[in-house]
Amino acid sequence: WSVVHELARREGVEEVVIYDNFARRNYGLLLGKKPDCATKIRVIVDDLLNSRALRKAIESMDCVIHLAAVAPSPDVDEKPHVFDQVNHWGTAELGYAVEQAGTPRLVYLSSGAVYGHPDGIADTSTEPLPVNAYGRSKLAGEGQLERLAEKLELRVIRSGTIYGVNPAARFDTFVNRFLLDAALGRSLNVHGSGEQARPIVPVGMVATQVVDEALEVSAPELSHAVTENVTVNDVIEALMKVDASLDIIYINQQQQLGGLRMEPSGGCAVDDGTVLPRFSDRLKTDLEKLALSQLY
Repeated sequence: WSVVHELARREGVEEVVIYDNFARRNYGLLLGKKPDCATKIRVIVDDLLNSRALRKAIESMDCVIHLAAVAPSPDVDEKPHVFDQVNHWGTAELGYAVEQAGTPRLVYLSSGAVYGHPDGIADTSTEPLPVNAYGRSKLAGEGQLERLAEKLELRVIRSGTIYGVNPAARFDTFVNRFLLDAALGRSLNVHGSGEQARPIVPVGMVATQVVDEALEVSAPELSHAVTENVTVNDVIEALMKVDASLDIIYINQQQQLGGLRMEPSGGCAVDDGTVLPRFSDRLKTDLEKLALSQLY
């Protein structure tokens, strides 16, 4: 949703083709305010693994932005073959299609999950060592596209946990899940001590970075989309400042869970001279969007 709206508003973009099978049954793309240049947008409903349809869809495209992925959720965490099928082999199919079509530019949104739980702060020179099926599948997807680096302009963006509210938002990632639970008055469940760190990035900022790289703004072949690293407890503390009545439940609080810290990316910096709002202020704004009453 955010990438589509960002593309549609950019000068020089004549057409935006969305290729999606809507497997998540989330039709938020069709909801909310339509971009002013909505006539630029065309939707093709099909599957990443449908080679013939995929190749037809990307004919004559100047750039392909690859956002399709199966991400961790309660439904698929224990089904590693699902990650591999889409994130690895689906990406391979896209690579073949792009190669055949002669597409000059490809932007792939990967994940910080490829790093696993490294010591210190991971940067783009850190050796990937994924610890779960999702991370392994995203790293394998990167490998499928690296072979194209000499044939086209390839940009790989390893993103932190994306958060923020829009009509197509996911609520199974840790920040957004806490936002939704807080808005609905439910308990916020914290697994482990809460000191495990996570890299994060607001959805609007990662969308801007993706579009910038799609439109040939100067960028390295491999970069991060991360604004900051926070612990789970940092998120809880920020939400408690908004609503001190929130109920927090720690599950296995004595357990120290693995974390990840990533080097923030300059690509996520605000480029118009403004100051990035504090994390707590952004959470407050998102909570206000979700809340049914004006409690916040």
